[in-house]
Amino acid sequence: MTKRSLYMLIAAAGLLAGCKKQDAFFKSELIYDKVGAPKYAFTVQVRGEEMFFSARRDGLDLPGISGNRVPGGKVSSVEAADLNSDGKPEVYVFFAEASGVPPGLLAFSCGEKDCSSIGIEGGAGGEPPRDYCGGDSYKTEHDRLVRQYNGCGMKAGERLYVKYALKTTSFGLMLSKAGEGKTVTTNETSGRR
Repeated sequence: MTKRSLYMLIAAAGLLAGCKKQDAFFKSELIYDKVGAPKYAFTVQVRGEEMFFSARRDGLDLPGISGNRVPGGKVSSVEAADLNSDGKPEVYVFFAEASGVPPGLLAFSCGEKDCSSIGIEGGAGGEPPRDYCGGDSYKTEHDRLVRQYNGCGMKAGERLYVKYALKTTSFGLMLSKAGEGKTVTTNETSGRR
């Protein structure tokens, strides 16, 4: 290879590298360590809109899961919890609204040898809840996953919610509806000056 060819090759590689679109990147690492139970370490990564999930149990790799789509690549938070108290934690990946797709979540459970996806009744991609008008938020609370959202025609400070319990079904783990209701937040001000 001549010197001129080598410079052309380096210049072409530099141009290609400079023109490549940079994907959004997110990475979160969690440790779930409960006394008397195995120690789990989880990694959630998002490149562009594709999510990669990997786990380790007591230092041993478990088969990962990849290819799940996170709209816009916008992860708002990641939580590890054991909602069904079976000693095997679940990982909940909450994603933000993007390109007209409402916020949602992806959920995974890991056991002794592998990890699997958790189904979500009425969750992201499913049928919207009653009186749904967007503004979703998700969180784990005690032994439940709670989805809050804006109800159509509701007053300021009012939000609807659906609570989900983690159940074992013939298809595997499923977050099933375990209650719904309305929350009211008031902004009280004292008369002190």
